[in-house]
Amino acid sequence: MMGRSILIFIVSSIIFISSCTDEKQDPAAFTVLYADSTGLNFTNTITPSSDFNMFTYMYFYNGAGVGAGDFNQDGKIDLFFAANQQQCKLYLNEGHLKFKDITTAAGIPTTAGWHTGVSVADVNNDGLLDIYISRVSGFEMLTGHNELLICAGIENGIPTYKEDAAAYGLDFSGFSTQAAFFDYDMDGDLDCYLLNHSVHQNGTFARRDLFKGTYHKESGDKLYRNDASFAEGAKNTNFFTDVTKETGIESSAIGYGLGICVSDVNVDGWPDIYIGNDFHENDYLYINNKNGSFTESAQSAFMHTSQYTMGVDIADANNDAYTDIVSMDMLPADPYILKRSLGEDPYDLYYQKIGYGYGFQYTRNNLQLNNGNGSFSETGLYSGIAATDWSWATLWLDFDNDGWKDLFVSNGIPKRLNDIDYVNFVANDTIQEKIKAQNVEEKYLALTGRYPEIKLPNYFFHNVGNMQFDNWHAKIKNDMPSFSNGAVYADFDNDGDLDIVTNNIGDAALLYENNTADTNLTVQLHLQGMPQNSQACGARLLAYKNNQLLWYEKTATRGFLGSMEIPMHAAFGRVKPDSVFLIWPDNRYERIVIDSNHFQTYTYNTALPFFDFNTLHKDAAFHSPQAKDITAQTGIIFKHEEDLFNEFNREVLMPHMLTSEGPALATGDVNNDGLADVFIGGAKWTKRSLWIQQSNGTFVEQPMPTLYNDSTYEDVDAAIADMDHDGLNDLIIASGGNEYTGRSKELQSRIYKNKGKGIFERIHSIFDTIYCNASSIVVMDWNGDGANDIFLGGRSIPWEYGALPQSYLLENNGKGQFKDVTAQKAPSLMHIGFVSGACGADIDADQDADLILSTEWGPIIIFKNEVQKFIQTNATNKNGWWNCVETMDADADGDLDLVCGNLGLNSRLKANANEPVRMYYADFDNNGKKEQLLTYYLNHKEIPFANKDELQKQLPMLKKKFLYAEDFAKATLTDLFEKSSLQKAAQFTADYFENVVLLNDGKGVFTIQSLPWQCQLSPLQCAAMIADDHHKKTWLLSAGNFYENNIEMGRYDACYGYMTNLQNGIVTEPLRNVLLKGQARKILPIQIGKQTAYIIARNNETLMVVGF
Repeated sequence: MMGRSILIFIVSSIIFISSCTDEKQDPAAFTVLYADSTGLNFTNTITPSSDFNMFTYMYFYNGAGVGAGDFNQDGKIDLFFAANQQQCKLYLNEGHLKFKDITTAAGIPTTAGWHTGVSVADVNNDGLLDIYISRVSGFEMLTGHNELLICAGIENGIPTYKEDAAAYGLDFSGFSTQAAFFDYDMDGDLDCYLLNHSVHQNGTFARRDLFKGTYHKESGDKLYRNDASFAEGAKNTNFFTDVTKETGIESSAIGYGLGICVSDVNVDGWPDIYIGNDFHENDYLYINNKNGSFTESAQSAFMHTSQYTMGVDIADANNDAYTDIVSMDMLPADPYILKRSLGEDPYDLYYQKIGYGYGFQYTRNNLQLNNGNGSFSETGLYSGIAATDWSWATLWLDFDNDGWKDLFVSNGIPKRLNDIDYVNFVANDTIQEKIKAQNVEEKYLALTGRYPEIKLPNYFFHNVGNMQFDNWHAKIKNDMPSFSNGAVYADFDNDGDLDIVTNNIGDAALLYENNTADTNLTVQLHLQGMPQNSQACGARLLAYKNNQLLWYEKTATRGFLGSMEIPMHAAFGRVKPDSVFLIWPDNRYERIVIDSNHFQTYTYNTALPFFDFNTLHKDAAFHSPQAKDITAQTGIIFKHEEDLFNEFNREVLMPHMLTSEGPALATGDVNNDGLADVFIGGAKWTKRSLWIQQSNGTFVEQPMPTLYNDSTYEDVDAAIADMDHDGLNDLIIASGGNEYTGRSKELQSRIYKNKGKGIFERIHSIFDTIYCNASSIVVMDWNGDGANDIFLGGRSIPWEYGALPQSYLLENNGKGQFKDVTAQKAPSLMHIGFVSGACGADIDADQDADLILSTEWGPIIIFKNEVQKFIQTNATNKNGWWNCVETMDADADGDLDLVCGNLGLNSRLKANANEPVRMYYADFDNNGKKEQLLTYYLNHKEIPFANKDELQKQLPMLKKKFLYAEDFAKATLTDLFEKSSLQKAAQFTADYFENVVLLNDGKGVFTIQSLPWQCQLSPLQCAAMIADDHHKKTWLLSAGNFYENNIEMGRYDACYGYMTNLQNGIVTEPLRNVLLKGQARKILPIQIGKQTAYIIARNNETLMVVGF
């Protein structure tokens, strides 16, 4: 105790000295109080033995939970702590953040078992809070069952308890994690979802369909329906009935359940369930069918989830009345820990799991933004909460009562089981035999002491709006690193703000006293519910405030192993809400008044009306025109099918693949009937397709035997234009794909001459001599002679990513014959960089066509047409990973602006001018082949993005130089690579990743305008302007996503299409009525009858036609 006090003194002194030197330092938002102050001297002490340890039970160090509630009904919130190997403890709140241990007086069982989660609820509806404790039982030497502590009464301020799980049918024995009590069938009483977890001894890594419909007695989740009779005089015994099978709950051996939360995620008045699963099994999202059953919808709702999901919580983070979901994982924020820890699965194993039926998962915290249309956009990297290391409890609560929910995260584990050196130790054949034989000797346990025990501070993320969060670590006074697991929040001192308590391994419980209580308006609602639900579990509060909808739900089980049956706490900032509605668990509601009275009590009334949840649906508040998917009525049936080619087998250190840039898309009249037709390109070995528009607005596929013969090509861009002055529009296709190398014919772009009636024939052209992995093709009359010229953009040199490709300016002699004039008319264009997109337009209003390029590792570049020369200028000097550039009058001022797609801000890569992302390109191992070295800054330190395994796979010299991951993690960039090698390498930088509009002043000078935050959640790949004639506005339709990344980078998949209005205030909304899933590559307008529609080409997906 003295040693800890001295350490606190030192830390406090440092804080004091720092405050003296910085007068502007913010006051502490929270102060950590320790056991000598609070009386919370509970410590979860875990002692391994040769019989039971982390080798025999993989969740040995997951810790235990904590529950909060007013157990003695004195108006103060008390605490119950679970222990893994000791007796659980109950502490009464004596006021002023002082607690008293009443475990013995309360009759808490003295049996020591492997307790895990704590759930607080009035299970028998007598108005007193009961405690349900989950346990691991029937495994190794662990015996017993889950415990239900029924409150028998309160005498002299002391509640007493009797263990009675068997009488209620809740005496489950198995691998229990946590329970949630809620009314799933809306019959008025509380049912029970029991979250359980598997262990690897079950042999669970196999095809997912093998487990579908199976039920595991000890590991599978359970749903118990409350069948109690509430008739007068009835005896409540054995009234929880197992209804797992008939309700559609997954209960197989692959349910590694660690997190559970209940929320009405689709705002229909019925509770839904989110389950966080560890390891390879998908998380579950159970949507309530309102008939006593659920539909598991995670794979359709989420584009990806956390992989090793631990704690979860659900709340409305952006004040739109739709609840958002946060899940915890273990991506480190510290570069040293990151580099000595296992990362994502190798590429082949990752996609083997996908082939087995598992979903896309990544080892980082996820924040699923609820779009209000059944879809979620994962924003964790953008939001700044993705990396908190080995994290457990996550809790949404309003730290400072400003009306925005903030995020608390507990973390830390005594033995880092993902440490690379530890994993290699455990993989030793001798150790594996010992584990299998359950004979891990003491000497081997002692060896684990050499592996890292790194205590970590808990995280406090303050919501600053727009789904972004600031790290409040500096605002936590007396903070100390810990191994924190279960956590709860409550207003323990009744001062109007929420405090936090954690259950820790090896240290006494921590209490974070909230110091932010001020003049912000708050309320704590004490609800007296219906007879079968005394605490009104499931109640909601809706507040209208300016343009916000503040939404609160009364749900006890949250985070990790924790539960809070406390008054409903709501905060509104400094502005009083316009109106507030209390919605009871059965969906009856009443309007309430929020005043200066901090504590308010309401009693359920059956005479109240029912709330209409349709009033909250997002579509009613939208301003943009509603989209309609008209693909089926056009008759166009086409699915682009990408060929599988893993570029990472060839160039391990590439940041992303370049083989999925298609499909090509072009529109134009190919049969001279005055109607626009459609060409859609194909990938290698697949069909490309030409669709001829009919007079009734439908399309008929035109046979294209010549194109079918060229199925080994990959079509990435295309144009339909008359190239030989014969009055017929020809077809020009850019070939790419980055698969073929050297002088492969598949790197030749092609021209198909229109022979009339939509019949095409490939002709010999200048393309026969150009071998280019192309990204784009632009057809326009550059020199004003009436003949269409061609620009061909070079994307990369296959198998040499980092070497600059060549781009081409090809001049038409008027007869469809072309000459390469790049060196004469635009010499700097020849090796301008990695061209990702291009377009032609008169950008400076001088009556000739200019060329605009988007480049990767470069800026947006304009080649202004100045008579016989193209003069290079940059529209912006910001180097990015620009994907596309489109010209349109975005601000409706009469000139052409540039919509520029970039990486976006929802990535592990962050860049600015001082700390850019870099790629060094050199032959680092002197084997005659150059490698890419991608670096970025983490905590202001430049480090390789690739992990140890990836680097040494490409550069075996590093394995010899750094045998242990610990040494690799300590190494600086110049320790890994000689400084001279880095200096000699070709260097590429990116310092800006936002998606933007470059606003034209009318003279070709541009001002950068970032697109709204929603448009930064994924790479923008294409855009189009949509006319809203009804409201006399134009809207920018933007779309994107990109999947083929290194697994450590993860898929960029958060965009479903956005509509943005840049006039009279910027407004961005999700695309209405149409989910634009997948990787959109091109959007082109097309006239179909009297309607302007938009064709959207998606990689490896069906083509869509959308009208407005």
